[in-house]
This record gives sequence, structure tokens and C-alpha cells, in this order.
Amino acid sequence: MVNRVVFTYAWVLLLLVACGAADKKGTDSCAWEMQPVSGKCDTLFIDTMDVKNPFITYDRQTDSYYMTGDGGNVWVSSDLVIWTGEYAVLMHDTASWVGATPVIKSPEIHKFADKYYYTANFEASGYCSCATFVADNITGPYRSIDGGNFLLDENEKAAYPTFCSDVFGAGYMVYSNLGGENGGVAVQIVLYNNDFRCRLGEAFVMLEPKSVPWLQKNGVAPAIESPYVFNTGDDGLGMLFVANNGDCRAVGVAYSESGTLNGPWIVEDEPLLKDVETVSMFNDYDGSPVMVVAKDTVMNGKTITVPKFVRTDLQFEKIRIKGYYKF
Repeated sequence: MVNRVVFTYAWVLLLLVACGAADKKGTDSCAWEMQPVSGKCDTLFIDTMDVKNPFITYDRQTDSYYMTGDGGNVWVSSDLVIWTGEYAVLMHDTASWVGATPVIKSPEIHKFADKYYYTANFEASGYCSCATFVADNITGPYRSIDGGNFLLDENEKAAYPTFCSDVFGAGYMVYSNLGGENGGVAVQIVLYNNDFRCRLGEAFVMLEPKSVPWLQKNGVAPAIESPYVFNTGDDGLGMLFVANNGDCRAVGVAYSESGTLNGPWIVEDEPLLKDVETVSMFNDYDGSPVMVVAKDTVMNGKTITVPKFVRTDLQFEKIRIKGYYKF
């Protein structure tokens, strides 16, 4: 990481010059042909950014990090410290149930085979559900692939969608079902068909609130949110999630006893990390796993949600926390 930081300021300077040149030419495009939302590129340090439900993908082809979050737009960085954006990357079908101006929450970008898939929770037209988009490049544009179809039950409220695949190369959506047993929020999974246009079969439950030993109800329906499935090595599978732990939200982890998506999923007795809002993970340029969490921070009298990066490693097929990144 140190070697990468050395080039930060030169990279930003060149990028700003390129953006300025594009603005002078009267074009909408900026870096990698993405469209800056405000018409020009802004540059921010990570510890000043307000990004709810942050998700990061490292793309080896462009040797860059791409961060998205609530709102659906994208920021780009070469070193995780300085970010440029934000860029619009979606070109969805406005005639579908998503509509022209949906509320976009908890978006993620995953590479699978030779495509990039963008999945997010959309609130529009009286619905609260999830949809998937596809692009040939990580920079987009991401286009609707399911048309007017509902990947999930149209009456099912869903949030925090994430993508995973199995050893046979099949793709799945994992998400939080907002109307689970007794009003609780359980984690469910549904199988995509080969071209991701629709589901195959019914969704089934992966993890229920009653399976989390440290989850505190506090008089409200129990909830398991922000699921993220990861490989533990030696063909093992783990799942990160967020749930209430007393007066705060904490990161929990479960491991598949069978090593497959079928589970059963066994939750660790204690949380991995406390006082966070959401969690996800990405593999860095050297292959090392990095956890991304969102933490509420007061800055200049205003509460913002700042992305934080956590060093992790895998020992005996279980994830271990090494500490927060310090920039």
C-alpha cells in the first residue's frame, strides 16, 4: 500500500487536468468515459466522505478501486485514500418497475465470468425490492437485464442484495428479507438463470435471527442485515452480517458447516467488530481480504457515515481482525 500512495498526488493532478480538458470541450465524460454527476470531477479524502452502505471493488484491469453506496453513483481511487467522482453508471429501463427516479440503496459491483454485475435495493413505484444490471466494463454503463420481471416475489420486501457463486459457476443473489418469521429480518438466497434475467426456483432461508446467539431484540423485530458471502480458503465459505448487539450494531460471522451455500450456517458466539452500520469485503491488489465497514462520525457538527477499512486474514478457515487501516 505504501508504494501505491507515493503516486497518489501525481495521479490526482493528471486526473484533474484531464477532467478540466473534458469540461472545456463541452463533453459529459471524465475518467474512463463515466459521466460525472455534477458535470465535473470532485476529489475527496476517504475520512471526509459521507457514504452509506459503502461497497468497494478492486479492478485489476484498470488497477483502480471503485466505491459505490446509497444513491448508486461511483467513486474511483488508485490508493483507497483519495477518491474522485462521483460518476453515474446506471442506464436502467425507466419503463420497468424501477421507474425513472428510484431510491437506490446498498448497491454492489461484482465481476463474474467476463461481465460486471451491479445489484442494488430499489424503492420505487410502491415496491422495495432488488434488481440486477450488467456491463462489459466496470465503468459501465450498467443496463437492466431483467426488464419488467421481478427477480424476487413482487410482494416481498428485500434489501442489502449481494452476489455470490458456487463451485459449478452458478450465480446467486443473497439478501435480507424484510418480512421474515415473526417480522424479523432473515437472510435468504435465490438462484439466477444463466443470463440473469430471472430466478430459478424459490428462495430459501440461509440464516435466521434465532441463530445469532448475541443478537439483542430491544423490543423490536430482530434483524440480520448487510450479508456478504466470502471464501475462507480450502473451499470453505463464510458469511459476514450486521445485527444489534445491545446499544450498538455489530459485525457477526457465520461459517457453512458443509462448505457450500446450503449450510447449515453456524454463527460465532461473539461479534467480530462492534459499533458499525454495514459490512462487506473485497480482495485487494495483492489478493489480501479487506473488510469495509461504515461508521457514523461527527464532523463539523454534522453526523456523516464514513467508510473504514479493516485488515483481516484467514487462519484455520476463519476470519481474524488485524486492525483498521491508518492513512
